[in-house]
Amino acid sequence: MNKQIAKLEAEVEALLTLTSTAYQRFIFLQPMLANQKLHDRINKEGNAHAFERLRLWLYWSLVQQLSNICSDTDDRSPSIARVTEKLKKDQLRKQLQEKCVKNNRLFGEAEVRADFNRAYSDYVRRADEMLSSRSVGGYKKIRNKLVSHHDPRFGIKKANVLIGDERQLLETLQVLIGHLLLIVRNSGDISWDFILRHEKIIARDFWGLKDEGYEELLA
Repeated sequence: MNKQIAKLEAEVEALLTLTSTAYQRFIFLQPMLANQKLHDRINKEGNAHAFERLRLWLYWSLVQQLSNICSDTDDRSPSIARVTEKLKKDQLRKQLQEKCVKNNRLFGEAEVRADFNRAYSDYVRRADEMLSSRSVGGYKKIRNKLVSHHDPRFGIKKANVLIGDERQLLETLQVLIGHLLLIVRNSGDISWDFILRHEKIIARDFWGLKDEGYEELLA
């Protein structure tokens, strides 16, 4: 295996880890954004100001994390933008396809190539759409403001970002990471529900939402 593909495999593995970590943060934050039962209890307990500060800190931290995963251009930092740029090189794509065929000899070559091409085309389309989206552009603006020590209140309105964008972005990242695992690492898709089930339990118990189901926690 050449060094370029080996480095790309490491970047995909890092993106999987980073996306999982971002999802953990989102799961803990989500009830703070949308669970009315939790909001009512916090207000009744007289902790609204502290709750709002914690929510703001966690939200901006998640925004920066998602912006880095999607748009970071530093050579030392894996991102969807950098991986996508590499995958668009025809020679590398062909090398990855041949590696995929070699690593899946138990299946028919034509079937493996077809699966690879479908995953590759869908990945590039979704990645381009995500990277040019309103939310990713807005998150990048917010990240730049936060890093340069500007007032974090710059964010929502001026960057044209909406609460809820983070969930849609994470759902897109799930699909993209699944495609990358096939295209680059030649492995099957992963079960995000299984990976994140424990995190849902932790968040549910911490916020005192034990009477609600796992899915309702994120509703």
